[in-house]
Amino acid sequence: MLIRFTVENCLSFKELVDFNMIASEESRHSHHIVTGKTQQDINLLRTSILYGANASGKSNLIKAMQFARDFIVHGVAKNRNINVKPFKLDSTCYTKASRFDFEFQSQGRQYAYGFCLNKKQVLEEWLFELGQEDDMPIFERVKNRISFNFSHPLFLALSAEEQQRLNYEGRSTRKNLLFLTNCQERNIQLFQFIYHWFAENLVIIFTTSKHQALTSLAKLNIEFFNQVLSFFDFGIQRVQVDEIDFENTKDIPPDVKDDIRAEFPYGQQTAQFISVSSRNYVIEENESGGLKASILTTIRKNEAGQEIAFEISEESEGTQRLLDFIPMLIGLLKDKVFVIDEIERSLHTLMIRKLIELILNHELFAHAKSQLIASTHEVNLLDIKNLFRKDEIWFIEKNQSGESQLYSLANADVDNLSLVDGYLTGKFGAIPFIKDIKDLGWTC
Repeated sequence: MLIRFTVENCLSFKELVDFNMIASEESRHSHHIVTGKTQQDINLLRTSILYGANASGKSNLIKAMQFARDFIVHGVAKNRNINVKPFKLDSTCYTKASRFDFEFQSQGRQYAYGFCLNKKQVLEEWLFELGQEDDMPIFERVKNRISFNFSHPLFLALSAEEQQRLNYEGRSTRKNLLFLTNCQERNIQLFQFIYHWFAENLVIIFTTSKHQALTSLAKLNIEFFNQVLSFFDFGIQRVQVDEIDFENTKDIPPDVKDDIRAEFPYGQQTAQFISVSSRNYVIEENESGGLKASILTTIRKNEAGQEIAFEISEESEGTQRLLDFIPMLIGLLKDKVFVIDEIERSLHTLMIRKLIELILNHELFAHAKSQLIASTHEVNLLDIKNLFRKDEIWFIEKNQSGESQLYSLANADVDNLSLVDGYLTGKFGAIPFIKDIKDLGWTC
């Protein structure tokens, strides 16, 4: 679970800003909290919602998180610059380091992992275990000098030779690569659970994101898919996965087929996902060692009661958006953190509210250590009596210098206030300020 994310000198964030999922002392909606099992554990929120005007920095916060995640998971090629984007409205920031720091729970413990960098190199990198009173360093890096705290329990089973290899890998990590990423590339298993948290547990979804493995996931969870679609009543009878003749279909161009055959990992029981003309296919090995393809379709009934198949691309944007959210619902059962930009896009206001209520209130999700963080413009979600806690609501706005600033509604005295009216009238900031129509100076 995510505890905290901080970022400095990136996109519209000049000074250090802090976004966290730490629960306050508020008593309302206590089932929204994942309570720690020990005194050292932090009580964390299951959801947070982020409001702000257009161009306030909501998406930039998520983009900063995405950049950091991608840099950890994928790194950068040798002799390539790091594609970090410092704050552009202050020229002194061009030469300053950008900072990214995550605090999170993994394997029953709490960690802080982060780094500082510029376009040329990683300047600092650190991994700490967080305690109630003291934080215990695991490793710290300054440029290419790295030190390990071999007294930390994580290292206790290491031999002197293994410690020596760690020191060598620390010294030899190239300057534009994180040590954590280098460990993954060099098959060092010690920190794999930290890398895995970023690669598998932290899922970031933008408005243009499409779930490439949707067909494969539907194949494994077809009943769940159909239950969700029935619940939201899109008029779809069911979804089904249809197998097509890979070799003879004309929907996949011959050159694409040749590339798939050449690169397919035969004998490994894995699948490939390809997209051709808005159709998403799953390519798998068949029983005879060749290839087979599958595609997801929706089934509706016509006026005569006959079942008619539709390709996903033929469905409305709202239907496609909901279909892409079903993997999120499955992931929320498996201790993942989903960060979604403009969660309401293409969905009716009542539908997005019902989706949030489903996640927060259905017993199926109650015991998972998972989180949903989303930006939105949907003011009808501003409901602290029936939907959210105050500490789950965040606002972001830019100051006169163009810097995005972030603040929470936690501890604010708003219990007897209509949050929708208060927000739209500017009581909490984070709204657009538009000039009077007369200021346009247009004449007939």
